[in-house]
This record gives sequence, C-alpha cells and structure tokens, in this order.
Amino acid sequence: MNAAILGQVGLIIAIPIAIGAWLGLKLDEATGTSPWGLLGLIFAGMVIAGFGVAALIKRFSDENPTTASTGRAREAGQRWEAEIRERERKRELGEDE
Repeated sequence: MNAAILGQVGLIIAIPIAIGAWLGLKLDEATGTSPWGLLGLIFAGMVIAGFGVAALIKRFSDENPTTASTGRAREAGQRWEAEIRERERKRELGEDE
C-alpha cells in the first residue's frame, strides 16, 4: 500500500510540473519571453502539485483515521494524558515538583 501511495505522490508532483515546463517552453518560443514563461509555468505546476498532494493526504487520512491499535494502548494514552493534566494543574497551583 505504501508503494502505491508513493507512486501516486510521484505522479501528482511530476505531471503538473512536466506539463508546466512543456507549456512554458512553447509559450517562450511563441512570445520570445525566455525564460519567464518556463519559470512561471513550472511554478504554477508546483502549486498545482502541492494542492494535489494535500488532497491525497486528506483523502488518505480520512480513509485511515488514527486510532489506538489495542485496548492497552488506548489505556496507556489515557493514563499519559491524565499525568499531563495533573502536572499542569500542579503548575497552575504553584505545586511544582
């Protein structure tokens, strides 16, 4: 599954940047604005790729919520949170250890 996700991320990043570079070269050839069309459209491709990766991460995290794997792990997390709350309460009351 991780390899599939890495492949998706690679494509989501590579395709918009490659298309932006190609279009930028064509734009520069047509208008004579080298290298500004290339640079601008590569940057636009990077922005699009960033949004694509963010959407992929959101979809993955929605499909795979983080939960405690066992009851013991959940209980350990709850004890840890209780210890943190107790330390914060003592700090607020000036009862530092």
